[in-house]
Amino acid sequence: MTMMRSSGAPGQPGRRRRGLRGPVAGMLAVALGLAACGDAVDDGDDDADIATDVGVDLDEQVLTLGALNDESGPAAQIGEPFAVGKRMLVEQVNAGEIDALPEGWTIDLVERDHGYNPQESVQAFQEIVDDILYIATSFGTPPTMPLVEDATAQEVTIFPASLESGLAENEYTPPIGSPYMVESHQAVDWAVEEEGDDLSFAVIYQGDDYGQDGLQGARDAAEHHGIDIVAEVEVAPGETDVTGPVTQVAEAGATHVLLTTLPSATGPILGTAAQLDYFPVWLGNTPAWIDQFFNEDVLPAATYQNFRWVTGLTLWGDDVAGMDDFLAAYDDYGSDMHPPDFYLVASYAQGLLGLEAFSRALDDGDATRAGYHEALRTIEGYDADGLFPEAIDLDEFPYVTTTDTRVLAPGETLEDWETVRDFSTPESWEGL
Repeated sequence: MTMMRSSGAPGQPGRRRRGLRGPVAGMLAVALGLAACGDAVDDGDDDADIATDVGVDLDEQVLTLGALNDESGPAAQIGEPFAVGKRMLVEQVNAGEIDALPEGWTIDLVERDHGYNPQESVQAFQEIVDDILYIATSFGTPPTMPLVEDATAQEVTIFPASLESGLAENEYTPPIGSPYMVESHQAVDWAVEEEGDDLSFAVIYQGDDYGQDGLQGARDAAEHHGIDIVAEVEVAPGETDVTGPVTQVAEAGATHVLLTTLPSATGPILGTAAQLDYFPVWLGNTPAWIDQFFNEDVLPAATYQNFRWVTGLTLWGDDVAGMDDFLAAYDDYGSDMHPPDFYLVASYAQGLLGLEAFSRALDDGDATRAGYHEALRTIEGYDADGLFPEAIDLDEFPYVTTTDTRVLAPGETLEDWETVRDFSTPESWEGL
């Protein structure tokens, strides 16, 4: 159980990406010069009032956010860099080195580690919900799903570290990329194009909502193309004794295997298959891979040469407009917390999205939970200062922020991926 509190002097000069909004500056000047009355600062002019309820301190200019992480469970290999991505953004804001919030505002980040356990996630949510405006990270599909009903009732926006398609159908869990279903469609489409009539497709999937989402996408795409899935094999989250599942897909004659798994299972699957002298083409949904696999001590390179990664997220060092600024921020605020990893980029960009909505809520004079949600729903064409490969829209519902993914082959380093199919919407995809 960890907590991160705001630090650093506000208003220091440094790298700035956006100028301070004029209306916010004016409203904040009024707010700071007058005593609070109820839930808003009132100078007799309703247009100058900023309404608040939970997690926003106008006098001290502090925004309090929550984060529900996995730093001790089967998804910790992803959860740790995702947690660090938010921490480095918070440190950068609190040092006054980025204008993701109006000048003078700082962030109080209240964190809990649920260990990828849904019950622990519910308990952690209840511990912090009365103190925070929104959840900046809810890590993982299984730990997020049981929060949806309660969060919706309390108008608490949750930014999930998950691309499960069902979350896109709830207004309070906005995604930042293409759903796992879309990734699976892309995997099948690409395999059909590559292998043709010789294709024999199988799926090893995690036995939860994440795995089911990836599996269903593969089934739908296979039906579209008129092919059979020769084996569907379930594994538990983080399962490491995978000789049985690997043997099943090998005995089924699979030439291509989709992995809707966590890295803690992906590594053993690839290693076990190599030991059994079985080398199909492996295709992984976004959470199947971590950049630490490029470390030979973590996973020998020979085991993942046939791996193909299907994702719509930004890679470390990608040629996108915001990468240079992000790498500079990482050098200053993140390099001592975690090695380079694309999940740092994803989390940081998601954090910028959340802060953009808060800045808009202040502009609108309503920084309540309801006002924050309304401000979020005005976002369209947003690219997180150039860190999203494709701008996202949150003004329509159900959310489908993007449907473009790409298929990548690993090189020697995390900056050395080869694109084998560029960003595109799968031909078989018909929407949620």
